Amino acid sequence: MISSFGQVISNIRKHGGTYAEVHNPSYVYPPVEYYPLAAPNPEVSVLKAALMDMDGTTTTTEVLCVHSLEMMMRRMSGRMTREDWKGIDHDQDLQHIIGNSTTKHVEYLLEKYADLIVEAEATRSFITAACETFWYGNDDTRKAEVMQNIKKLGVAPMIDDMCSGTGIENIISKYAGQIRDIDFAMLTGMGIDIYYATYHRILAQLKAGKANEVKEEVTVFTGLTGKLIAPMPGISLLIPLIKGWLGAEAAQFAEGLFREYAEKTGTTLDDEQKPVIRKKLADLGKAFEESPVKVGLVTSSIAFEADIVIREVLKEMTDTIAQSGLSSHRKDAIMHAYEDYQRVYDAFVTATDSSEIRLKPHRDLYSIALHRIGVMPADFDKVIGFEDSQSGTVAIRAAGIGCCVAVPFAQTALHNLEAATHVLHGGIPQAIVEYGLFARNATSGK
Repeated sequence: MISSFGQVISNIRKHGGTYAEVHNPSYVYPPVEYYPLAAPNPEVSVLKAALMDMDGTTTTTEVLCVHSLEMMMRRMSGRMTREDWKGIDHDQDLQHIIGNSTTKHVEYLLEKYADLIVEAEATRSFITAACETFWYGNDDTRKAEVMQNIKKLGVAPMIDDMCSGTGIENIISKYAGQIRDIDFAMLTGMGIDIYYATYHRILAQLKAGKANEVKEEVTVFTGLTGKLIAPMPGISLLIPLIKGWLGAEAAQFAEGLFREYAEKTGTTLDDEQKPVIRKKLADLGKAFEESPVKVGLVTSSIAFEADIVIREVLKEMTDTIAQSGLSSHRKDAIMHAYEDYQRVYDAFVTATDSSEIRLKPHRDLYSIALHRIGVMPADFDKVIGFEDSQSGTVAIRAAGIGCCVAVPFAQTALHNLEAATHVLHGGIPQAIVEYGLFARNATSGK
């Protein structure tokens, strides 16, 4: 339906609340869209569903994404060592390359470091990435997007050569000179393909059990220590707790919660507070056992990426349960559920379910999750959303969820989180310890 300007203004006045200004990728019309945001909801009366982001909220994979983005810039500039280029400025850049769509991340880096790009290096790296994706990639959607990009660049016959098994150097020699007049949109598409080729290679190595090789590569540039993929603080408790799998035995996880709370907030609970929190955990466990919460994971990663990451995280969470003192029937049931994330998540929504141009901060992924879980708009006030980034918090509110909890970590601490209803730098542990997950029914005993 076509509306007049007056009708649009009338509808805006009816909403009466705040709006989010969302900037689309450079190749999308219109350049800007406006979303009415759900009214802030400080707590839910009855918690029916919880939706949460993956990278940075559920898992610790952001460092791999940042490394892959930096390697994209290195390949497009030919500056492959720290002596050639010190790399991404973590203080200034991380807030722009975490939590949004891959397109927006790539656009930001290409604009900021435009002077570094060497067209010949970018073209050579794109052709290499295209061949690697076409020959070794595990995601059909990615392969289709690479072929589409090849056609956009005017070198469609290259696909036939890739199909015939022509070597990369021969393909580069034949087609690199044919990719000319590269504008920003074309450069962005090339950068996206180079990024994904790197990230997917890393994930494939992790899946094949080559974590040490990946860590060695990433450490050269990031200095990363510890596990590459692991649950974020509080997640190993949050998931089985709200699914109703722990019951009163949730109190057994109190010591781990105290430790994570202290690490995240810098505050140590005293001997008077600890018994109160243990009882709160037991009460929460009993409340959620009586009324289990539906859980949805919502990520701007594509399905291939999310599948590998969540399986790795569930392995870690399985170890936590195996080493716990839970009664055998609970332990066996939870470990069985962790064998397949479809038993854990009532909705598992990835970028593959939508499109690169409709990812966060657009509401689409969260709207899909609400639909799959079966929560209708009348009950959106009974849903809580957890996100670590600016675009994620906007997407939650734009999808109609008023109880939006921001749980930023080191790499998103500088994000503008004004769309969030609560901002907890202590993350999930703080949400449990101080607020009982903002669920009135769980903390009141009703």
